[in-house]
Amino acid sequence: MATTNFRNRLQLPVEELVDFVENASIPLHWVDKNGIIIWANQAELDALGYVQEEYVGLPISNFHADEPVINDILARLTNNETLVNYQARLKCKDGSIKHVLINSNVFRKDNEFIHTRCFTRDISDMVHEAQRKEELLRRLEESEEKLKMSRDIIASSYDAIISKDLNNIVTSWNRSAERTFGYTAEEMNGKPLAILLPVDRLDEEQEIYNRLRAGEVVQHFETQRVTKDRRTLDVSLSISPIRDKSGELIGLSKIVRDITEKKQEEKRKSAFVSFVSHELKTPLTSILGFVQLMLSRARSAGNVFDISALSKTESQAKRMATIVHDFLSVDRLEAGNLGLSKTVFSFDGLANEIVDEMVVLSPKHHITYSSCGNVNVLADREKIGQVLSNLITNAVKYSPKDSSVSVRCEIAGCSLSVEVADNGIGISEKDQVHLFDRYYRVEHEFSQSVSGFGIGLYLVSEILRLHGTKIDLKSALGVGSKFSFSLPLAK
Repeated sequence: MATTNFRNRLQLPVEELVDFVENASIPLHWVDKNGIIIWANQAELDALGYVQEEYVGLPISNFHADEPVINDILARLTNNETLVNYQARLKCKDGSIKHVLINSNVFRKDNEFIHTRCFTRDISDMVHEAQRKEELLRRLEESEEKLKMSRDIIASSYDAIISKDLNNIVTSWNRSAERTFGYTAEEMNGKPLAILLPVDRLDEEQEIYNRLRAGEVVQHFETQRVTKDRRTLDVSLSISPIRDKSGELIGLSKIVRDITEKKQEEKRKSAFVSFVSHELKTPLTSILGFVQLMLSRARSAGNVFDISALSKTESQAKRMATIVHDFLSVDRLEAGNLGLSKTVFSFDGLANEIVDEMVVLSPKHHITYSSCGNVNVLADREKIGQVLSNLITNAVKYSPKDSSVSVRCEIAGCSLSVEVADNGIGISEKDQVHLFDRYYRVEHEFSQSVSGFGIGLYLVSEILRLHGTKIDLKSALGVGSKFSFSLPLAK
């Protein structure tokens, strides 16, 4: 009897908890690792107008108005990110669209993706109100009321908003500009904007003006400016032309955002990565040295098991050493310390060395090198080796097992042209635009199991830029990719 009473006391809170979740006023749902909705509470169904049979058991992508958005959401959650106030658009049963904020993360068991925990909040009224305000501003464009509203917005904006004429003289200066730079409007109106420029950036305003005259859009242009008390601020500029009724350019309007703290945070992160990388480098070098010594002894003794185990250990240690080396290179690059030490060397010797090493590290791929003879080039041997290693590693990562990766070279005039080709998954045009950005990784179902930090191709691009050349790419989905670059022949 006592046991029964105890169970009854436990049962009531569980039932109440289930009721709380099922009938909560906040829309909730779960999605499994395949993107299928496996549960939704009543508020979720009511919000979109569906019944259980029309919603649960179907792909979540069916109910998103923007396919790239749901693909991005699922990719982020698969990568164990937590989404906070992620904006999306959902399709209702009646054909209408709801704007929502999504907060979600993944419930995992034994490190396996079980299902998402997704909360949605309807912000349609807020979005529609914002759209209504935008429409109102558009209609008031030529009116005095619009002018007054614009002045009020500028005056109360969080960002510094500054206008200047074509002679670089300040014509307006809002309160945020006063807070940001320390000068009052009375001190700046009628004065040259060059007051804010560091000495090494005095020509920057003219450069920006020329870009706008050429029809370019200047947004989120990161630079530096100087305050009244001579502090240097990191800022982001978005610049718009000011035209008269005839369309003639009469000045420029700038939105200036102080990003000093953001830059400091980036520097702190970079310093942390640098510190960790340096701390790993020495012990990792020692580990690799001891493993190679043990491997040498195992080979001398003919111990097959030890040879196999130590060879795999050496391979993984070399991979780790490459990652650490890349991080250190990024750190030096961003600090402006990644200098070049150009020498004359045999490209054939370097290529054979890198390919032989990659053959050992990637035994499940067929890596070949087509020599163009004993040709000497003028470049930084170590860094060009890093370029080749990263290109081959990238090709291996995104190619199926047993596929081929080829390295070819040919003489083209006074240059040596080098190509690394694979027949892997290929790269979409959308991804090609950002492929050489720092920390950018291609999102593809094949790449979910691919390790990496998105710095290899960024380093390739920057190292070649320092050499006065660039990386070229030809690729198509399902066909493969070809990366190529050129180096000057030694005279």
